[in-house]
Amino acid sequence: MTDRKSPEELRSHQWYGSGVSSGLRSFSHRARTRQLGYLPEEHLGKPVIAILNTWSDINPCHVHLRDRAQAVKRGVWQAGGFPLEFPVSTLSETFQKPTPMLYRNLLAMETEELLRSYPVDGAVLMGGCDKSTPALLMGAASVDLPAVFVPAGPMLPGHWRGETLGSGTDMWKYWDDMRAGLLGDCEMQELESGLARSPGHCMTMGTASTLTAAAEALGVTVPGASSIPAVDSGHDRMAAAAGLRIVELVHRDRKLSDILTADAFEDAVTTVLGLGGSTNAVIHLIAMAGRAGVTLTLDDFDRIARTVPVLANVRPGGRTYLMEDFHFAGWTARLPLPHPRPAPPGPAHRRARHDARADRRLPGSTTTTSSVPATTRSRPRAGSPSCAATSAPTAPSSSTSPRSRTCSSTPAPPSSSTTTRRCSAPSTTRPSASPPTACWCCGAPAPRAGRACRSTACCPSPTTCSSRACATWSGSPTPA
Repeated sequence: MTDRKSPEELRSHQWYGSGVSSGLRSFSHRARTRQLGYLPEEHLGKPVIAILNTWSDINPCHVHLRDRAQAVKRGVWQAGGFPLEFPVSTLSETFQKPTPMLYRNLLAMETEELLRSYPVDGAVLMGGCDKSTPALLMGAASVDLPAVFVPAGPMLPGHWRGETLGSGTDMWKYWDDMRAGLLGDCEMQELESGLARSPGHCMTMGTASTLTAAAEALGVTVPGASSIPAVDSGHDRMAAAAGLRIVELVHRDRKLSDILTADAFEDAVTTVLGLGGSTNAVIHLIAMAGRAGVTLTLDDFDRIARTVPVLANVRPGGRTYLMEDFHFAGWTARLPLPHPRPAPPGPAHRRARHDARADRRLPGSTTTTSSVPATTRSRPRAGSPSCAATSAPTAPSSSTSPRSRTCSSTPAPPSSSTTTRRCSAPSTTRPSASPPTACWCCGAPAPRAGRACRSTACCPSPTTCSSRACATWSGSPTPA
């Protein structure tokens, strides 16, 4: 870093001054800073960096950001800045009712007024859960200070009985299975502990991952920040790098208005479309562009969409992978977007059609042959649950209600049928009215024709099949 602002050029100098000659207010501000326990050498003449933290005990997407703020501070100190942490509203998509969308603009206003009214030279914005990303960037854009966004990061993939779960999608799928009688209380209690396994926002390409990827395409994060899993050690390093970066931006006087240009928003739209991201991005990107003084309309989305193919096979738009796979496959650097900025002339989407033919695609791309190493972990196909349980559930009688079934926590012995005979995945389609000739759950021949298999009597692996409630439908046009 070659260019550094003099102390008098810093915005915070208007509060602190440079001695008694600066006046009563500056004297008061310096005295109150001593009250906070800071030495003059720790802050005077240094860029003051506000760390806006949406951490909260009630927000599982951001519950780790208190620790990440310490990493940001570490980077700021190392770069010669003076970090100050500010708590701001937390928008929890999970708990806040009726919807956090009612409070997006409230967080944007809080961000704007906080940055405008305090002696800060730059800001690090910490968020990631759905509306937090646009709210923080909207507020910071209105103030137009140097700013870096630190995404909260996706949570770890969910796991249940050998299946990989997406928190934002499989919840609805298995709830419908429970309503249909395919799952009981035992299975639902297991799912509660396996669906969301760590801090971080949803690990599917929902609103949270879509908007953090868009923020990276806009150029307001350090490269690669948007897809790092929340509990990965790389996330801590990314937060420290953001602290280093913001001090550099302050000294270079590189404000958000220099970054949030029309080309940057076209890159963000290109990213959303290429990832098959959430349609909520339309609402938020238009609002963010408005705060940045850029005109972005639905016509722009339509125009760009006609030249950009869907490149990422990430659930729910895709059928296979989750955000951890996306990260280790090369994150957004594998998309035809320039990283890091400054970008070459012209918005990136103009090159998307040509680059889509290149062998640089994510796993599962339907447009080209993937170049991702074979070691990339594959995911089970969404919507195809395995009937084989990790523990042997107790086989209920044919009269047992699906919701009253209980499971045994003791694994089946190696010689039991539950480990030697496996059921195929149960169909989610109601059986036809024609008389069945095979077990609807495992496909074994039924002992007799007609409306057979109303219980597990015809099934070679009744304890396994009953865990998927095959006794409920089992070849009958209507549940028994």
